[in-house]
Amino acid sequence: MDKYVLAGVGTIRAFTQSSTLPELIFTSKTLQENSISIEVSSEDVRGGLSNPLLSRYFHDSLMSATITDALFNLQYLALNVGGNITIGGSSLVTESVTTTVANQITITGTPVAFGTAGTVGFYTIEGQEDYKSVSFVGKTANVSNLPIGSKVCVTYNTNDDAMQTFTVPSAIIPSEVHLEMTYPLFAGGITNQTLSTSSQVGELIVDIPRFQLSGSTTLSMTASGVSNSSLSGQALASYTTANCSDMGMYGTVKMKIYGKNWSEDLESMAVDGAEISMNTDEKLTLKVVGIFSGGITGVLNNSNLTFTSGAQATATVSNVGEVEAKQAGTTIIEITATDKPDIKAYAEVTVK
Repeated sequence: MDKYVLAGVGTIRAFTQSSTLPELIFTSKTLQENSISIEVSSEDVRGGLSNPLLSRYFHDSLMSATITDALFNLQYLALNVGGNITIGGSSLVTESVTTTVANQITITGTPVAFGTAGTVGFYTIEGQEDYKSVSFVGKTANVSNLPIGSKVCVTYNTNDDAMQTFTVPSAIIPSEVHLEMTYPLFAGGITNQTLSTSSQVGELIVDIPRFQLSGSTTLSMTASGVSNSSLSGQALASYTTANCSDMGMYGTVKMKIYGKNWSEDLESMAVDGAEISMNTDEKLTLKVVGIFSGGITGVLNNSNLTFTSGAQATATVSNVGEVEAKQAGTTIIEITATDKPDIKAYAEVTVK
């Protein structure tokens, strides 16, 4: 098998949890850190003379991820606390005003309630920090001892229809997302590929169907630095089938090599249940397993195989491996790897 170098931080994508039409929440290509940890606790099972180690019991498995983005993303904060971002909100603004009427301040914006205090504001003479509170009626506030022509700084709360807002609930339940992380793979140098050792030749893809954020976040600000955005959390068990033996999974790890043919590492094939008994007019689809170098196995895509029945009067087989029983007898189905015709597998079909 070829060897590769896994390097860099890669990219991440987060999707909403939906079995019908999930939405892409965010994509990040500016990561500083992207790490995955898989852990499991164990207990030794000992007994007998000298109390030797007989077995080990594994429990409390955990798959976690930590992501740090160089750029700020409001979605990270909202997802961490389970909040939904909405459009519209209010914020404090500061306006410079020159009075045209004694003891009266008129602003250009429209003040709105500040908390539960109503439409209040705060003003100070320009160049000073001695703020005084005022109440607005419409856009005007009455004050005392402020002559015409005074230059003041006025701070008040006003609406912003383009603002993005989310609420931090007191009962935090972090969001759950479908997370996909992609890391670049580079040629390892000792390889049959006609590629330079610095070329990216593929990707390592970690797919976590259920990833729940930790709920903890920190905005760390310094006078001479920038604040990055971070996410961390754990994978939750996902059950993908209704099978009684489905023990659940945390995610999948996939290695994708650009331009690689599926049969390059194929060494042999076998039919799952190669001795088949069928009744007349019955149909079934063959399941072919490939054995690849390194002891890797996997169910093959039948469209990559060629199927031939030795006795079509007994049973026929389609180009996607569907066998149809015709009349009593026995036939041998030959399966050939289309791209590697020297690799074959066989199934014996008996029709009753």
